[in-house]
Amino acid sequence: MAALRVAAVALTAFASTGCTDWREKVRPGLASGPVQTPVEAVPSALQFGATKASLLARAHYETTAWVVAVDDDFDDGLEEVMPLDVALAWGPLGNPDILETMSFHLARRYVSARWDGEMPLANDVVMQHLSNHHLVFSSEALRAQLEDVEPGELLELEGHLVDIDLGHRKVRTSLSRKDKGNGACEVLFVERAVRSRPGH
Repeated sequence: MAALRVAAVALTAFASTGCTDWREKVRPGLASGPVQTPVEAVPSALQFGATKASLLARAHYETTAWVVAVDDDFDDGLEEVMPLDVALAWGPLGNPDILETMSFHLARRYVSARWDGEMPLANDVVMQHLSNHHLVFSSEALRAQLEDVEPGELLELEGHLVDIDLGHRKVRTSLSRKDKGNGACEVLFVERAVRSRPGH
C-alpha cells in the first residue's frame, strides 16, 4: 500500500432506539474482535481542519465489537485529527452477564473499567478484550456517521492503524491487544464503518 485511501463509502445498518440499560441488549457471540495484518507504507500528508498531519499506516485493521464508552471532549491539541474516542469490548466481554457487573469510564484518552463485587474474569482477560480507539476519519461522511455513536451499539470498523506526526508532536498506535497504559490505544484511520443494535 503506497498511501492511505482518503475516499470512503460509509455503510450503516443503524436504527436509533432508546433503552434503559444497554448491557441487557448485548448478544453473546457477535463481537469477534480485531484482526490485523502488517503493511508496508509511506507517510501520507493529510489536512484535518487547520491541522496538517503525516500518517504512516502500520497495519490493516478491522474489528466487530461492542461500544462501551465514548468521548469527544478534548483540548489536547489532537482533537482535529482524532476527534472521537470509542472504547470497544469483544470476545468474553461481549456477554450481558459479564457486562452487567461492570462500568466503564472514558476520559482524557484513557478507558477504565470497574466491577461490582468480584471480578467476572481474570484481569488479563479483561484488558486483552477491551481497548480505547482514537478515531481518525478518512471522510467527513464517516465522521458524521459516527458522531452520535453510543454504548450498546455493535460497531464494525475497518481501516489502518497509523502513527501520526504533527511535526512538533508524534502519536504512535498500539499494535498489540496485550499492552496497557500510555501508548496502548489503537489509532485507527477509519475507512469503513457499520453501526447496529442487534438486541433492540
